[in-house]
Amino acid sequence: MYSRRQFLGYGSAAFIAASGRVFGAEAPSNRVRLAIVGCHELGRGQQVMKSALRVPGVDIACVCDVDSRARDFAAAEVERLSGFAPRKEKDLRKVLEDPTLDGVILETPDHWHAYGAVLAMQAGKHVYVEKPCCFCPREGEILVDTWKRTGRVLQVGSQRRSSSNYRAAFVWLAENGNPVGELRFAKCWYASNRASIGRGRVAPVPEWLDWDLWQGPAPRVAYRDNVVHYNWHWFRRWGTAETGNNAPHFADVARWALGGKFPERVTTAGGLVFPKGDDYEWPDTYSMSFEYPGGKFATFELVSHLRARTFKNAGSGAIVYGDRGSVYFGPYDDVCVLDEKGVEIKRWDKDTAAKAGSLTDPTTSLDIIHMSNFVACIRSGSQKTAAPADEGYMSSYMPIVANISLDLHEPIRTDPETGRPIGNKAAEALWRREYEKGWNVFQV
Repeated sequence: MYSRRQFLGYGSAAFIAASGRVFGAEAPSNRVRLAIVGCHELGRGQQVMKSALRVPGVDIACVCDVDSRARDFAAAEVERLSGFAPRKEKDLRKVLEDPTLDGVILETPDHWHAYGAVLAMQAGKHVYVEKPCCFCPREGEILVDTWKRTGRVLQVGSQRRSSSNYRAAFVWLAENGNPVGELRFAKCWYASNRASIGRGRVAPVPEWLDWDLWQGPAPRVAYRDNVVHYNWHWFRRWGTAETGNNAPHFADVARWALGGKFPERVTTAGGLVFPKGDDYEWPDTYSMSFEYPGGKFATFELVSHLRARTFKNAGSGAIVYGDRGSVYFGPYDDVCVLDEKGVEIKRWDKDTAAKAGSLTDPTTSLDIIHMSNFVACIRSGSQKTAAPADEGYMSSYMPIVANISLDLHEPIRTDPETGRPIGNKAAEALWRREYEKGWNVFQV
């Protein structure tokens, strides 16, 4: 039986305080100065940057990108939206030298996530980092250790942790005696119809791009014309596949609902099912299974090239089952509780969120609330963000270890307290990554 406190988890007090600051409060005098790292016009960084600017008292003091066009575009957008012209940099390490900065927002490719976050915390900065918060499990362990040691605030981009509807559903279950029974099985899915990335070729590096700095801690290779700015997701040197790109969102919801830390066993099947002749180095189709102590488990089905309509037109989501019913968590704050016959007994949707004081635009509201929580924690000095380093790592861990299981073509038994593999030397060898000479600050 779960308590209200267990369902809320981290960040409840800061979450409430943050919500009060977002919706109608006057801008506070103690301004928070942030840098955005990774701010291409078509990328995720632009969305998060604009959300940060809507949090009262936040300044985007610096924009950083290895693409000079992105720096110029982002700086112009910040000035247009805030009236302030930010500094422009292309190297994160240079950004971290600024003593006036409170924190950084890391919207880089996956191979930079933990690396940049650790550098930033070591430099005394607070960090907002996208999921997955690490490229391999060992980086996640180091990220959490650094977070604990430095006392810095860290928020992972698991925005559903800040959903007023998701939180309200968990509280309602706890306060009503868990009417669906103990949540024991979560079924998650993600489906997309991504365009072909084609067959790339070695080409001259564009004049606007610092290719060496873009590669950062990754071992060096020649520039190819179908990698930057998004297709890196599907190359093993820089990306973690669709598993790392989108699975962490609802994998996090599943683990939140089940109350687990690390699984006892991870099993994955998958392959390249739909693309033909692409440069994809990762599978596009996955079936992942995570077994937790106490007879609980979660599954995740994921397809990157689904040329058909998705289940009930929901391209992503999770259904979590108890012995007397289930809870559906869908996109855009859509949540409902169903009894054992499938009859809806309680619902939270966009209108519910609006009445609760949340913003009504589903494409931006969670970003703003989540960023507001990060800023509130910086002001209060609390490390208990809605999605802190330890929670973020345990959810990022799920798809990343699933990739290891897939590569080894076997289940991986793991310690449910530490997440470490048990009796599997091959898995241990894949627990870490290779770094470019001179770039390994992790001491792995």
